[in-house]
Amino acid sequence: MDATQPVNNRLKSSSTIWGRFWAEPWFAIATIILAVAIIVFIVAPVFAVLLKSFGIGTGQLTLDYYKQFFQASYYWDALLNSILSAVISTVIVLFLSINIALYVTRSKSFLSKSFQGIALLPLVAPPFIFSLALIILFGRSGIVTDYVSQLFGGQFSIYGFWGVVLAQIIGYFPIGYMLVESTMRNMNADLEYAAQDLGANQWRTIGGITLPLAKSGIIKAGLLVFVMALADFSNPLIIGGGTRFLASEAYLLVVGQHNLELAAVLGVFLIIPSLLIFIFQTYFLKDSSVGTISGESGSHSVPLSKSVKSFVGTISGLFTAFILLMFVMVVLGAFVKIIGINNTFTLEHFNNRTGWDSLYTSLIVSFISALLAAGIGILQGFLFARKPIPGKKLLEFLTLFGLAVPGTVMGIGYVLIFNGPPFFLTGTVMILVLNMTFRKIGVGLEAAISKMHQIDTSMEEASNDLGAGPYKTFWKVIVPLMVPPFTAGFIYAFMTAMVSISSVVFLISPNTNLVAIYILNLAEQAKIGLASAMSFIMIVIVLACLALLKFVEKKTGIRI
Repeated sequence: MDATQPVNNRLKSSSTIWGRFWAEPWFAIATIILAVAIIVFIVAPVFAVLLKSFGIGTGQLTLDYYKQFFQASYYWDALLNSILSAVISTVIVLFLSINIALYVTRSKSFLSKSFQGIALLPLVAPPFIFSLALIILFGRSGIVTDYVSQLFGGQFSIYGFWGVVLAQIIGYFPIGYMLVESTMRNMNADLEYAAQDLGANQWRTIGGITLPLAKSGIIKAGLLVFVMALADFSNPLIIGGGTRFLASEAYLLVVGQHNLELAAVLGVFLIIPSLLIFIFQTYFLKDSSVGTISGESGSHSVPLSKSVKSFVGTISGLFTAFILLMFVMVVLGAFVKIIGINNTFTLEHFNNRTGWDSLYTSLIVSFISALLAAGIGILQGFLFARKPIPGKKLLEFLTLFGLAVPGTVMGIGYVLIFNGPPFFLTGTVMILVLNMTFRKIGVGLEAAISKMHQIDTSMEEASNDLGAGPYKTFWKVIVPLMVPPFTAGFIYAFMTAMVSISSVVFLISPNTNLVAIYILNLAEQAKIGLASAMSFIMIVIVLACLALLKFVEKKTGIRI
């Protein structure tokens, strides 16, 4: 068949979906390669964890590892602590997000823009950085701890369950805030004006109109924060003070005891809630969101009354000031000898050859991963949006599922699959790149599908009618139009890869150590100055990426 024949004519000649799928063979082959890669690098690791938890691979099918889990009280404690901390963190994050979003979306003052900028700051650092800052302030020899002890006597410290909760609240707050703020910003304000015209005060309007309209974004935010807090393993390691949590116990079982079977059982308990929430959010919440925000956006938001503004402004001010304080502590810790004890200015913490080597490795791995994730995501988005693909919905589901799988589970799964023949890849740069790439391609896919829906098919049809053919049309028409989502996807993937830790911590070797993991090790060893210095450098790099991302969003109108 002539490659220049208009694609519509060829599609009409094939009646079945498989016939239409193979009508453009190179696109069909690309789809099959992508499907195989998704199965190998996203689905197989999850199934490997599930099978390992039943002893498959050790010679017999058994429930002994589940019995060990249920008979050991400390694993129950770990499960309960993880669920309880995730619930508390989620509730407080939602409360803060709603208050700050109300202030930001209903005010155009300098203070409002400041709150918005500071609220997003935790995105530029790994979540455990806040454990480091909390230890500087409230540790056993922390600045605040010493001051309070001198005033009132006695001793206290932040180590333990509540320290983990506090670190999780700060670390995962931006995720919840972005979703709630986006929902409130796009609301139609007509109903709120109508309620006020009928005599309702603003407190009643917020409770009866605003929050019910925003419930879709609030529920999504809550689910995401809950899953991320449940799977958090780095904060319990640093500030947990011996309190057990599920993800950190799984990590210690792998690296300390090499007990992959029991670690897999803990991984199963991590992935079940993630899977349920992902399905709920994908298939149920997605549909319900259509009905929660009615009408067209663009109406001027209802200004806050004096009492409401005072309440939400106070909460916003206190919390954003606390976030700033966390970053100030990390920066100060990088430039003084021992913060709180010897505050002499120094640059000696930056003279760290191992730290610079790990930073270089992180930059290389993150750059390649982001390039691949954005490129593959764009190709997938085009294929899913334009081509007849059997099982398209399933492939899209599996691709996005990579974003929902807890990093600990994915890391254990990669160890199970790629730590022996025929794929002996652990300890190599390649396994780090593959892991980060396939955990991030969902972002590129979503951006590409969103962009493809904005591109009228008439441009492709015109190109085909002029004899360009499907492949030349893809390169000459589609690829140039997909540069903005590619750029946005690349920056986002690079930024998040730089701070990734939960999955790659299982896959590194002494020669492929990454800066986030190196900082985690320094923090565990209480080397606050060195950890703060490397954190400061990483924060500057990621902050630059975030600024670039905002610039791309502003220029292209694509929100990531």
